[in-house]
Amino acid sequence: MHDVIVVGAGPTGCYAARELAKLGYGVLVLEEHTEVGTPVHCTGVVGVELYRRFDLDRSCIQTRLASARFLSPSGQSFRVASPQPSALVVDRRHFDQSLARQALAHGASFLLGARAERVSTTDQQSVVHATCLGDPLVFSARLVILATGTDECLTHQLDLARKSTPCMLGGQLFVESLSLDEVEIHLSPSLAPGGFAWAVPANGHGARVGLIASREPRTRLLNFADALEARGAIRRNGAKMTCRPVPGGPRTPSYGDRVIVIGDAAGQVKSTTSGGIYYGLLGAEAAVRSAHEALRLGDLGAARLANYEQSWLKHIGREQRTGRTLRRLYANLTDRDMDALFWLTRRTGIPRLLSQLRFDWHTAGLLTVLWRDVLGAVTGAAREHTGITAD
Repeated sequence: MHDVIVVGAGPTGCYAARELAKLGYGVLVLEEHTEVGTPVHCTGVVGVELYRRFDLDRSCIQTRLASARFLSPSGQSFRVASPQPSALVVDRRHFDQSLARQALAHGASFLLGARAERVSTTDQQSVVHATCLGDPLVFSARLVILATGTDECLTHQLDLARKSTPCMLGGQLFVESLSLDEVEIHLSPSLAPGGFAWAVPANGHGARVGLIASREPRTRLLNFADALEARGAIRRNGAKMTCRPVPGGPRTPSYGDRVIVIGDAAGQVKSTTSGGIYYGLLGAEAAVRSAHEALRLGDLGAARLANYEQSWLKHIGREQRTGRTLRRLYANLTDRDMDALFWLTRRTGIPRLLSQLRFDWHTAGLLTVLWRDVLGAVTGAAREHTGITAD
């Protein structure tokens, strides 16, 4: 019997496996794909805080980002820049594989091409039923950690991680960069309803073009890529599109008897942008603490593991709740509304204020910008239009 079975070898699963193996536990990681890090769905844009907080391989970093250009439906734009890089682009395949290698170096075992089909628990153990190259396999452990991303098969069976907010839909293409020299964020409700589109130069030659939207991501992404190609910014070269659901917020309960759910599977994502690497690793960190205590005490029941969910929600729950409120406000905007907001933004100091926001903790700053600066700009514009002046 293993101490811990981790299902899923994404960044959160590999990080949890690495940290538990460091603590001396016997860890088995089951990954349904035959190679860790593939297929790549994520843009790989992370805040610099990720590398300050966690012990991660810096050779995965491809690009450091200190600026981005935001574009409206009609083509208005403003630039947000900071003196020092606030974000990084990492090679996601390399990133995941580096964590897996580190977990292996500390004694964890990996079985690739193994899909977990069912998890059951008893008072003594958790049992994982899997298939590997068509052969049925059964594994047992004291604890199972589900890092299964947006695949709901196992969490649904266990009645865990129930949806609390609707999922968004994301799509991405890896293309050749021709004249794309800066991150572009396109805020257009007609292009990406409820979401946004991006073009991110990854290195000297490549770029990542994608979007998240509430519906029809494939068609919308192709239209977006066509527009960038017509502009001469990229060349698609038959790039293959990847699409997947993107969690919209926390999914609870994220624990049960002898089971913990982490990462995207638990909805540990930023509610504003749906970025999941940093919050997922924070969740994995909390899971390791809770698992270590429970394994040491020999008590792996749901009551003992409840402190895991309390910990991660205390850390990121408020940010997620505020982010969902902002997301709902954003989802009600039209292209005309967005163009009006850009018109105001370009005539105020808002871009400078936006440059001061923390990449992974920005909702408080966004609320300040929204209520103080945008509304102030609206009031000023109204006074100018009507001839009203302040005393």
